[in-house]
Amino acid sequence: MQKFYIFYTKLLCIWENCCIFAHFFGKHDTMFRRHRYYFLLFVLLLLVGCSEQNAPAPTSHRGQILKKELVKTLSISDIEALVGDSIDKSYLKYPVNCYRVFYSSVYEGDSITTAGLVLLPNDTLTADRSMCLYLHGTNWPIDKLAAQQKIPSNYFNNPRQSGGEVVTCGLPLASSGLAVMMPDYIGYGITADREHPFIYYPELRHANIDGLRALKNFLGRGGKQDVWLAGWSQGGGAALSLHYYIQTYDSDEFTVQSSSCLAGPYNFEGQLTTILKNKEMAPPPTPLCTWSVYVLNRFAVHRNPDQIFTFTVTDQVSAMMNFVGNIWDCFRPYFVQGLLNGEDLEWIQASKKNSFHDGWKPVGKVYLHHGTADNIVPYFNTRDAEAGLSAAGGDVTLYAYIGKSHFDVTPLYINNTLKDWGR
Repeated sequence: MQKFYIFYTKLLCIWENCCIFAHFFGKHDTMFRRHRYYFLLFVLLLLVGCSEQNAPAPTSHRGQILKKELVKTLSISDIEALVGDSIDKSYLKYPVNCYRVFYSSVYEGDSITTAGLVLLPNDTLTADRSMCLYLHGTNWPIDKLAAQQKIPSNYFNNPRQSGGEVVTCGLPLASSGLAVMMPDYIGYGITADREHPFIYYPELRHANIDGLRALKNFLGRGGKQDVWLAGWSQGGGAALSLHYYIQTYDSDEFTVQSSSCLAGPYNFEGQLTTILKNKEMAPPPTPLCTWSVYVLNRFAVHRNPDQIFTFTVTDQVSAMMNFVGNIWDCFRPYFVQGLLNGEDLEWIQASKKNSFHDGWKPVGKVYLHHGTADNIVPYFNTRDAEAGLSAAGGDVTLYAYIGKSHFDVTPLYINNTLKDWGR
């Protein structure tokens, strides 16, 4: 049955991308015939892009390293050339070895093999190699080939290197002396046949905490370990939520010394309702909103999508592609009413469980970073998290980058993080 499911999802992966291809060429049969050989090549590339990539079989030991391979060795001068002038060169102290690692984790309760990139300072004498987990921003599953190229474990195997967080964030952290793990997330790379949990943190956390376990095993360390967490956008929310999960459920294994989070959707409970209430505000891109609602329903609430959406939704890609009009046209009126008047208790409770902006006291320092002109993840997420975690007694520092957007704050964020972490 599992083999059939994998085969089916690969076919679905191909079909979705073929639809994108067909949309590009339109409905002109003559053009399709003219380019049929390119079409066949495109399908072959999709078969490769959606494959399991000969991943080793998972085990029940979560975080166990199943395979590792050195993919790149970078000197300090190499790293300086890659990061350019955006990062203070005083933080770039060590050459870095880059390893692709496969490790055991779980997805919806079942064992699975996933992957990530380990960035290790190539200096065993002076680099402290403190454990750092960096969680990357969103990759769009609509474009599976581009998403495959952007994941951390594929970065150095890709002739058209993209997914710049490996360079802009991961390498500076590692070159400062930290041992950095960058998980791919379930739903990409060798797990492309699964649906990505996106910003449903109770599911997303499993592969991330197992990434920390894999890093611990990679370094050959036993006992409880101090860790530092960082991330941008989706990864910012993943980092702050993992801070909560570690101190709540995994404090016997790890102690979070600090989390440094950039532009994360921490207030899942309030984000959608705030957008639906305020039609005068500029909402985030509609596909992100509809996808986030699909994911909460898919992993937590389990309703028929027809009860939520005004358009046909069968999977995560259709939730992002088939929407009609703007965000306010995408949801059933009775669904919106239940959210806004507080009557939809099932959905509201699931949203609360997926929100980490208040109601808990962080053990360890929290640094929150956000551009005030962000039109992808509204700034109020970080403002709410600073207020809520401070009210709970947490040690929280907010960096508000005035007039900055979602995409032009990463160098400021990394430089400030390296400074705050004493690198």
